[in-house]
Amino acid sequence: MRFNKIIYIRYIPLTAKVYKDFYMDEVEKAGIDIEYWDVSALFFKHSYDQEDSSFLTNTIKFDTYDEVEEAIVKVQPLADKLFVSIMTFEGRVLKLYKMFTKYNCILAVFGRNMLPLPAQNSKSIYCSIRNISFEKVKRFLNTRSIIRGKENGRIKLYDIMFLGGTEGWKGIGIINENDVSKAEVIKVNSDDYDNFLMLKGSKRIIDHDYILFLDEYLPLHPDTLLFGIKNVSEKQYYPELNKYFDRVEEQFGMPVIIAAHPKAVRYKNEDFFNGRKVFFEQTSQLTEHSYFVLAHDTTSINYAISFNKRLHFITSKNIYNEINMVHRNSANFADFLGCNLQWFDKNNPINLIEELPVENYQKYRNKFQTSCETENKLSKDVFIDFLKQYLAR
Repeated sequence: MRFNKIIYIRYIPLTAKVYKDFYMDEVEKAGIDIEYWDVSALFFKHSYDQEDSSFLTNTIKFDTYDEVEEAIVKVQPLADKLFVSIMTFEGRVLKLYKMFTKYNCILAVFGRNMLPLPAQNSKSIYCSIRNISFEKVKRFLNTRSIIRGKENGRIKLYDIMFLGGTEGWKGIGIINENDVSKAEVIKVNSDDYDNFLMLKGSKRIIDHDYILFLDEYLPLHPDTLLFGIKNVSEKQYYPELNKYFDRVEEQFGMPVIIAAHPKAVRYKNEDFFNGRKVFFEQTSQLTEHSYFVLAHDTTSINYAISFNKRLHFITSKNIYNEINMVHRNSANFADFLGCNLQWFDKNNPINLIEELPVENYQKYRNKFQTSCETENKLSKDVFIDFLKQYLAR
């Protein structure tokens, strides 16, 4: 066995999705011990009602860096322990990574679920300057420190990278291709591509034709509070969106249904979509049997691409003004995939593409979803096989 313990470390409490996406159950069943190190108290003063599913596995919560260091010392020898970081590599984690470097911990990271990113524009630069704060300046300085530390060898980078698609590494943080070349690279898939492999061919959930909207819980997403991100107003967003859905339904003669974001807890008790059907945790199945798919910039477009479904991207003046990055991501998706972008707050016909842009979709798969080696394999099997292998001595 190459490793006898996997230590996952993250600055957000354990969620059921992270437990699933990082194969914690499978690792334990393979006879490998795991621990989840919750260091959120070191980074954030409030939880903002984040899910805490720490009961799912052996979780240790830390209140100080001294406690983390004591825990590292306690799990020695470290040669057969793998630390899997579920954090972005940037200035915020500087102190933690100094500690990893001090003890030469074996570090791994998953670089997957990357998306095509738009170029920076003058509006976003202006917004960044306008929104400067002490915390942002501190983070910038820490980021500069972690870059210098990485370059001069004082900050340890990743020994092992599990990468989904040729561009997966770009989602890890402030690393470059040279950093990737120094790591042991294991090819995996994006989470959504794995779900596609597991769920394709599923029975229909709805027995009639429909159009699917991939919800992002835009006005109410808890991460906007946690990270201090500006958002749109729910009082404007949902009424405008529902009026657009009315026009979509009239033009195509079929209902719009909602694939709810996993964190959209208020949808379970409140009606935000004027009586339209809302489904949780069934996005893949709903996408497979949909007529076409509506979206902003959610990662769930991966399902539409995997199932070869036409995509139609939507934005609004409100989104453009308040959360411009969402607007630019949506426009960039449309351009990359050969689809159309529409302003849903304008009273125009829905200009859905007529034919699927096959070459664009395949290019996306290669860059962001999978590889020739793994397109028919599940990442969890690749991961477990890697952990169980023996190194030649």
